[in-house]
Amino acid sequence: MKITIAPRGILQIDDATIVYRNFSGAASKYNRAGDRNFAVVIENEADADQLAEFGWNVKVKPPREEGDAPFMYLPVKVKFNDRGPKVYLQTGKKRNVLDEEMISCLDDIDILSVDLDIRPYDWTIQEGTPNEKSGRTAYLQSIHVTQQVDRFAERYADEEDMF
Repeated sequence: MKITIAPRGILQIDDATIVYRNFSGAASKYNRAGDRNFAVVIENEADADQLAEFGWNVKVKPPREEGDAPFMYLPVKVKFNDRGPKVYLQTGKKRNVLDEEMISCLDDIDILSVDLDIRPYDWTIQEGTPNEKSGRTAYLQSIHVTQQVDRFAERYADEEDMF
């Protein structure tokens, strides 16, 4: 996993691991219907600390067993509008651009690799009052997902291209 903070605070993460995938926006115990989201696993405490220093909302779950490391992740929202996100899916030799209707397929595929860009949205509620709250929300700007395919899918994809 490689993390870079680009201009305008864009977080670029290469070779990421994503969990809690809900690109379809399905309702669940932890999610309102229509809210599309996922989380990026933060692999080490140094990265988690650096992201938190820059204002990112890194979540930390305590270790399940003694001697284990805590589980750290960054929740990311997926909202479609004029600015994106751009979603690219590589399946074997085939490249696809996914739109709002097709992105839900990412919930169920086996993923080989993920590169993504996340844009920050800094917010403040009740500015100037004693109850003032502020934070940073992570929004998906673009993502490139490479799907894990079996050797037969590759073979049939080659044959489809011949016709």
